Amino acid sequence: MKRLLYATGNKYKIESMKERVKGTDIEIISPNDLNIKLNIVEDGKTVVENAQKKAKAYYDATKIPTIAGDTALFIEKFEEQPGLYVHRVNGKELTIEETLEYYVQELKKVGGISEAYYYTGLVIIKDDIEYDKEIKEDKFIFTSKMSDKPSKYDGLSRIQIDPRLNKYVCELTEEDIKNRNNTFDVECVNFIKSVLI
Repeated sequence: MKRLLYATGNKYKIESMKERVKGTDIEIISPNDLNIKLNIVEDGKTVVENAQKKAKAYYDATKIPTIAGDTALFIEKFEEQPGLYVHRVNGKELTIEETLEYYVQELKKVGGISEAYYYTGLVIIKDDIEYDKEIKEDKFIFTSKMSDKPSKYDGLSRIQIDPRLNKYVCELTEEDIKNRNNTFDVECVNFIKSVLI
């Protein structure tokens, strides 16, 4: 098995990545597995710059092949885009509850619904060489009508609908997730394989 350190403390992201690489000879490990916690200032101007900062910090600390990612959010009906600042409004870092409330209110101003997409930058550092990949993810629907189901995923999944399945993302079953074959999952795994294998 080839080990790949995922430079994040987000348990959901780690579990999702482990699920993505199932069936390959890649083992995802977390900073927590190594008892490492680094505080990285994500002040890059692009998703790749922020991912580079995280990947480099963890790679330098461990010398284990490391992947990091950062994501920007684009909501088609919004004049001002969240971009890199999904959970930050007017310079203030919001809790997930505040973030949900903010987007619900903003969506109501544009008719309660909008297409949106995430744009993700991934960086892998292996043997002191850096590789990067940018992925425009599949479009989804953002709605001001929040699902009653709590999210075990990213909190915004309570207002995010997968248009192919016509379900809130927080309501997707494991089977739905496994079979939806979205752009990000496919391109992410292909990128990892191209670097590690």
